[in-house]
Amino acid sequence: MRSALFLSGSLLLACHAYAQNTKEGYALLWSNSIAVVPDSLVNGKHKLPAFTITVFESDGNKALDLWRAEYKPMSQAISGSKPVIATGVVQPAIATTPLTILASSSSDKKLGIGRLTLAFGKNDSVPADEQQAAEKAMYDMAVKYNKAIVQEQITTKEKSLGKATSKEESAQASAAKLDKKSAKASNDLKKIKAKQGKIQANNAKLSGEIAGLEKKFQMTNDPKDLAKLAKMRSKLTGGESDLAKLMSSEAKLQGSLNKIEGSKPDAAKEEALRAQTRQEVEKELEQLRRKLNDIR
Repeated sequence: MRSALFLSGSLLLACHAYAQNTKEGYALLWSNSIAVVPDSLVNGKHKLPAFTITVFESDGNKALDLWRAEYKPMSQAISGSKPVIATGVVQPAIATTPLTILASSSSDKKLGIGRLTLAFGKNDSVPADEQQAAEKAMYDMAVKYNKAIVQEQITTKEKSLGKATSKEESAQASAAKLDKKSAKASNDLKKIKAKQGKIQANNAKLSGEIAGLEKKFQMTNDPKDLAKLAKMRSKLTGGESDLAKLMSSEAKLQGSLNKIEGSKPDAAKEEALRAQTRQEVEKELEQLRRKLNDIR
């Protein structure tokens, strides 16, 4: 019997060598076989016939925990350790009278599996008559527990998908924020250049008027013409000051825009990376759901 288990373990190891795994280390495809192997359990001086099942991508402790969780509600008591003994087990699918079930488990760390062995008895020393029904129950148990393991993998992957989606949305928001800042900076630049154009035109007009007044004052030497000339020169000085301020603002705004535009490629790369990660997690999740359905 043990040689059969080791043989199946060797085949399992070969399958895992070719199976595609997640970063968490479990397979994305179901490539295992559900089997119930005849076995035996020793309880003191008594040796009872038993059955062993394999819970893949798990260990003996997990397999035993799954069994305890399922059998606690249908048992009067569960006690002991080697073996664990459940008494007063009401399981109509196997027997019409309460059963005593002995349980033991083991781990194969190299293969990453847990084995669960159960003996079904009338009491802790006499085997139950309904061994065929017990074997059928063990098969159903193997399916259920392996599905439970994969369901945990799915739950973990669903959490990963939530995180990946959140990070993608954050990257999208960052990229959109840069686009918004870029659009605003570009619009502000257009406004500044438009103002510059108006001031430059006005300054050119003032320069022309000043040139005319200078010629006139040279001819008239009239104080009134000098006052007009001083006023025009003051306006031109103000216009040149405003233009200088706008040019300074333009330079700063252009620098900010250049910085924003320089950040866009990295933001786009981050957004694409997060989208790819989310898609990969979605793909793995879909594969795990198919894996769950393939366990039978």
